[in-house]
Amino acid sequence: MSSQERILIIFIRLLQGNKLSKIDLMEEFHKNGSTIQRDIAIIDELLHKLNSSLPASKFSPFKNLGELDRSHRGYYQLTDFSQSSYMDDYELFMIFKVLFASRGFHENELKTIYYKLFANVSNQYTMDRLLSNERFYYEGVPKQDLYPTIKLLLNAMLNQQKVEFSYTKNGETKIFKRVPMDIYFSDLYFFMISAKHTTKDDTDFDALNKFRINNMTHITILNEHESVEYANRFQGGVLRNQTALPFFGEPITLVIDFFYEPAYVLDRFPNSVIKRVNSDGSHRIEIPANNGYGVKMWLLEQGAHVKVISPKYIQNYLIDNMKKTLSYYDISINEEKPNLSQ
Repeated sequence: MSSQERILIIFIRLLQGNKLSKIDLMEEFHKNGSTIQRDIAIIDELLHKLNSSLPASKFSPFKNLGELDRSHRGYYQLTDFSQSSYMDDYELFMIFKVLFASRGFHENELKTIYYKLFANVSNQYTMDRLLSNERFYYEGVPKQDLYPTIKLLLNAMLNQQKVEFSYTKNGETKIFKRVPMDIYFSDLYFFMISAKHTTKDDTDFDALNKFRINNMTHITILNEHESVEYANRFQGGVLRNQTALPFFGEPITLVIDFFYEPAYVLDRFPNSVIKRVNSDGSHRIEIPANNGYGVKMWLLEQGAHVKVISPKYIQNYLIDNMKKTLSYYDISINEEKPNLSQ
């Protein structure tokens, strides 16, 4: 083995995040300590040249490799590079938990992603023991792999091409032609988005602009291009902060009194603000939200924990729905004026 090959092997191992021992390198390559030290010095010089030649911009796609860490005598490691480039077992554990909780992947797809990530786990026995229950009982919502469809839609989106597809909703199937603007994930599903996040949502099947990808079939990319103006772009980050569920809507300021732990609201709507604590112990909370069905569903889920102050039409929506729900149990609400004589 030539010296160039030896140095390259050592350098690659350092880039892989390995902590190298001088003694182990001496034994492996049958070289004395001074030779290994010269190899490390050459790598050190190379790192300095590479790092100094990188663009200064923080948005540069090139990663600074850092310097060799010699804090442990007789050992060498690219500590800074490893920490910024490779996930440790704790970070991987968090990602696994989110993947299982999403239920957004077909079982075969989840297995593929799981084992690709699992190959990077250091203590695989412990990790497998921690995740075995959720892995065994995982039930994904999609009935088939989404990867081929998402790949096709992303290519169409990047090229601003229309796609034609069949879509089924509430037992009805129609043919659509749309330009994909984004792929959005929320509440179990991946969606193909083809309109701005403030458009009307789910009111007219023919005008639909949000499609569950697992319900799309016979997808074909058409040789039709259509650009989207910047002002009309879909903003998934804005939508996620405005609603609890994936429904479009116009921005509103929702004011509620919340009769439970306010963190539940503040965490769900990250831009919400507690305006005051009421005399009954409830919290008056102001929420930058939208007026879509997702916010209305969330409010209905809160039951007696919430009172809508404004907008009035949202308040009326809740009242009408609660009356309808009570009618299912043969309970009617008579809006009689209170008897003030008693």
